[in-house]
Amino acid sequence: SIVYGGNRLVVEMMDGDPENLERGEPMNTGKRDPEDGSEEEPSGLGIYDGEGRWALDTASLFPYLPRPLRRIAVPLYTLWRYNLDYLRLRRAVADAVASFEHIYAMLNDTSSDVTYFPGPAEMWEAVGLDGPSRVSYGDLLDALGVSRCDGPRLPGAGCLRDELLAATTINTYGQDPDGMNGLVGLVSHVPVEGELFSVVGGNHRLMESAMRQARKSYDESDCGQDGGGGDRVRWHTATVGSVVGTEDTLDVYSEDGDVLGQFDAVILATPLQQARIDFLVESPGGLDGSVLHPMPLAGLHPNLDPDDDGERGGEGGGGEGRRSESNEHGRRLFAPPLPPVATDPYVSVVTTVVSNATFNASHLGLPPAGPWPRTILVTARGRDLEGISTLTILSKARGLVKTFSTRELGLEKRTELFGPDHVVEYEQAWGGRDSGRHGGSVPSFAGGRPRDDSMPYLLYDGGSHWG
Repeated sequence: SIVYGGNRLVVEMMDGDPENLERGEPMNTGKRDPEDGSEEEPSGLGIYDGEGRWALDTASLFPYLPRPLRRIAVPLYTLWRYNLDYLRLRRAVADAVASFEHIYAMLNDTSSDVTYFPGPAEMWEAVGLDGPSRVSYGDLLDALGVSRCDGPRLPGAGCLRDELLAATTINTYGQDPDGMNGLVGLVSHVPVEGELFSVVGGNHRLMESAMRQARKSYDESDCGQDGGGGDRVRWHTATVGSVVGTEDTLDVYSEDGDVLGQFDAVILATPLQQARIDFLVESPGGLDGSVLHPMPLAGLHPNLDPDDDGERGGEGGGGEGRRSESNEHGRRLFAPPLPPVATDPYVSVVTTVVSNATFNASHLGLPPAGPWPRTILVTARGRDLEGISTLTILSKARGLVKTFSTRELGLEKRTELFGPDHVVEYEQAWGGRDSGRHGGSVPSFAGGRPRDDSMPYLLYDGGSHWG
């Protein structure tokens, strides 16, 4: 996985633990380039359009130039191919990055009420990104003046929207630009404007370091002077089955029903669709405490129906209302349903890694002897024809290849691409047969979303619920 150098939270975490966290090259094979200048391993980027047609193949560009000059020539070629559309997109991405930088300043300002936001929508509005967050990526590109390429083009010129942009969003999110959220689409191109790196040993080392740094920070604080930091900051590995809100605590239970602890606050670090956790609450309305009810994650609102007043008995008064004054959530409060952003399924993505592959370059219209691009993205047409969204040659010498696809690759398709002797090393269906309705890899953005289709940062406010 790669990390954007402008992600200050990750960068600060790495700077805080230099002994255990080390930066590596992005998408590095672990092999040094040969000293004689030959390229034993594939390099560069390709965008495949299906039936042997390539929209872009940087591996085959300028083969007669020395490598240092090729690194200059390839970006210039890309700029020439996509011309003004490319410049418009880069300017929009740069503006979005500059706006996003303000968020870090607000996170560090704890003295002002205006730097606290109830949800993402208010935060995007404060930094000027509210508009892109509520429209589809396709509509945003229209507003930026990026061509839909339905007219004549100069010889050799490409279509940025149908080639590079579609290939990037299909690779990262499994969706075409018109189905993407505008802000998310811009974010997918942020690395163009900055440094990329990887975490040596894998991204899981960030979580391990976070626990070490949390213990150290606690021990060095006034609260940790009693030497109890190691006990106060703990990491438990358990499968959480339910969270039950009571008047005083949030009780966490394992999937087997064992109590994992009672807490003042619980932070959910995964989408609700994927959590597989039952969020429940005891009734604060004086009903049977042994009966649990769904936790009102979308908040609580007063019953504003004038015909449902238990005290006055409707608009005329003088009698009992048609409903009780209180329900399972308290005195005349109701819990609205969750918005689609918290219930829509995630897009299914299948990851497949094979070894001992004999890459069938001619099937994709590449020269059998190379050069080949290391990373192959696809247009919408290429995805529909080949059934894959990304193909990465991790090691030509070992025949190690990784693919992303919307469906599992059958034996016939794998043999067509990798030869009869390939070995499946790893296959994971994110949102497929193993994950069911809880799984998926990325959100189904369904284009733009209305402003009220968002979730607050605080999903359950016990103080408000219990009065």
